[in-house]
This record gives sequence, structure tokens and C-alpha cells, in this order.
Amino acid sequence: MTTTSTTSQSIHGLLNAGRMLSDGIPPRDLQQATEQITDLEEWFDFWIAAGERYELLGGEALENGSRVSGGEWLWQASLCFHYAQFMWFHDPAKREQGQRRKVELYNRAAPHFKPPGERIEIPFEGITIPGFLRLPEGERPATGSPCVLLLGGLESTKEESYLFENICLRRGLATFAFDGPGQGEVFFEVKLRHDFERYSSAVLDVLEAREELDPNRFGVLGRSLGGYYALRAGAGDERLGAVVAWGFFHDMEDFDAMPKHTQHGFVYVAGGSKNDLVQALDLSDVAENLRAPTLLLNGRNDPIFPQRQMERTIAALVNAPKVVVIEPEGDHCCHNMGNIVRPRMADWLARQLNAGN
Repeated sequence: MTTTSTTSQSIHGLLNAGRMLSDGIPPRDLQQATEQITDLEEWFDFWIAAGERYELLGGEALENGSRVSGGEWLWQASLCFHYAQFMWFHDPAKREQGQRRKVELYNRAAPHFKPPGERIEIPFEGITIPGFLRLPEGERPATGSPCVLLLGGLESTKEESYLFENICLRRGLATFAFDGPGQGEVFFEVKLRHDFERYSSAVLDVLEAREELDPNRFGVLGRSLGGYYALRAGAGDERLGAVVAWGFFHDMEDFDAMPKHTQHGFVYVAGGSKNDLVQALDLSDVAENLRAPTLLLNGRNDPIFPQRQMERTIAALVNAPKVVVIEPEGDHCCHNMGNIVRPRMADWLARQLNAGN
């Protein structure tokens, strides 16, 4: 499928089939990508074209009154734009074009979801934290629904959480997926920061006032870099009664051994400073403050964060009740077994937050 070994390695770094399928990329589209893309530079345009086809389908469906299909196809369009740009750190103009179109399409799609997504914009320190609240269908509990904050990672954003939200919603968990520093829309205002807990606490300040939500039943789940953020969020705010860190790390000691595209991504979202990044991202200063039940999940074959990263976190979380899961066949975030680990994480959160499903 490639013209040179260098190009092959570059495309392989982008083509994470397990992740893309678990997030909702249709198998046929993924197959066509593997068959048609022969050079890395073709990647972006392939997925933009796919997104435009779904956008056309979604618009036509809405015009015909088919709101559910319209919303789902616009979401597919958004996801295609996401995967067009998600590792496109070498071409900021195209990456940012893809980001903005992804957001636009998801904003159009969300009101038509079942259950719908409500966009909420939270002012914080001169910027806006954007996110989507979704509530379980059916009768609302008297005290409100439990709610899980969903955190993306290095290049995953709130728009990528739709299918995982559905898993949670079916279990009686409301969801709020949002962008923080260096992520999605917020990247344009604030680059990556180590103290994500300040942003997640600002989100909780707003959500706990919503009558649809139970202020005593909040949890957080983050994947990859978002797993690091989830641990910091839980350590910094006792309102989070359950924490899931999924494919996470403890510090940046292994930065130089990461795949090159991952290194480039970290430096990009940090605003271009590797030294500041490596020094800043470390759980050591907050780990002992985490007291909420915590699920730690990694794959043994993770090519980005080696097992010693999990071992450091286990040792550092001296005050948190921990459940540790290392999947022997799992890759990064166990994307290659998403149909197994994703429902299990949602089940654990539902039990911890007494969702009743």
C-alpha cells in the first residue's frame, strides 16, 4: 500500500484500526483507506472527502425530516474530519482546518442525537470551555442522574466520545465530554497545561448546579493523556467519586522512546516547548491526594507508555482504593479490544456511582 518504508511507517502510525473502528469509523471506509492510500500526504484528503460525503447525506436527511439519520450522518462526517487531522501535526493549517470543520459538523449533529447533546460553554479565566451534556433516556432519578466527565487525550477531543457516551447512557450515566487546554477548540486559546484539575473543577462548578444531575455522583474517565488528566482531576476535587485512567502515564521520563509522531504531537499541543512539557507532566505532586475509587487500565503491549508508568502510579496512589487491569493482549488504550474494555469501564463506573443499570 506504500511507496517507501518511511511512508509505510508514517501511515501505520496513523492507521490505528482498533481505535478508529471503536470510535465509529465504518469498516468499509477503513478498508478503502488501506486499499487506496499509497502515500502519507493522501491521508488528509481521503478522510476529508469521506466526511463531505456524510455531510451531504446528513443534510439531505434533515431536509427530508429524518432527524435521527441526519444527526448520525453529520456525526460520521465530524468523525471523518477528526481522523483526517488527528495526527497532522506537521501541517498546522490543514490540522486546524480539520478541527474547525469537525466542531461545526458535530454542533449540527448533536441536537439530533438520541438522547440529544446539549452544548454548554463554561467561562473560565478569560476563555470558554466547551462541552456536550447528554442525559439518559427514561425517568430521571429523584436526586438527578450520576454523571461522568469524559476527557480526551493528546489528539482525541469531545467529538470522539459519542459511542462511549452511548455505552454510559445505556447504563444510566449522564455524560459531559469537553475540551481542556491543548485540546480541540480550547487549543486555539490555551495550550497544554499540567494542571488540568483547575479546568475540570470549573466544569463541576457548573454541572453540580444542574437539576438533572446528582451533585453527589460525579465520576471522570480519561484516555491516554486524558488518563493522566483524570487522575489529576480526581486528586484535585473530592466531588469526583470515581476515577478511570485508561492508557495513561505517570510522567514524561519515557518521552524520547515514544513513537516520533507521538512526540511531535505532545510538543505541538504544548505550544512547541519540549523541555517545559517534560518537566510539567508528572503526577508526583498530587497522587497522594487522590482518595476516590480508581480503575487503572493499560494494555501490556502499549507502544507509547511502558508498564513502568503504571507501576509508578500504583505505588504513588497510596490513599486511593485501586482496581488494576493489565490486558495481556492489549495495545495502547486496548483499542484492539475496545468491544471488551469499554463496556467494562462503563460497568465499573455505573457500580461506583450507583447508576442502577
